[in-house]
Amino acid sequence: MFDSLWTKRALLLATMAWPGIAWSSDSAWHYTIDQHRQEQQANFCTSQEGVEEIAGIFHRYGPRTGYAALAESANCSVSVESFTPRKVLTSVTISEGKPGEYRVRFVEVENDRGDIIYLVTTREVVAE
Repeated sequence: MFDSLWTKRALLLATMAWPGIAWSSDSAWHYTIDQHRQEQQANFCTSQEGVEEIAGIFHRYGPRTGYAALAESANCSVSVESFTPRKVLTSVTISEGKPGEYRVRFVEVENDRGDIIYLVTTREVVAE
């Protein structure tokens, strides 16, 4: 009944933490450029091309298809990483101008191993 794709999608949605939670949380619900984050569970992708493709899917086809593409991508997975955000590559506004509007951000980060990977998040990303 519950195959691995179903499990991956459930984890993806749980990790994205539905944007409504972000609005009700305190100001710690964001990432800061060049500020290290310890052991955060999130969606990470290994290639810039892959993350740009997923951002394009979000932009063209909306959140349902975008989240499905993220969950099904061989280059992306939900994992726990310690990382430092370096820059926002792009963002896509979901339900622009409507109640419940939010952004999905695609962020270049450096993990503790020195690798550049890509974070997909609904959290705000700010420069200090």
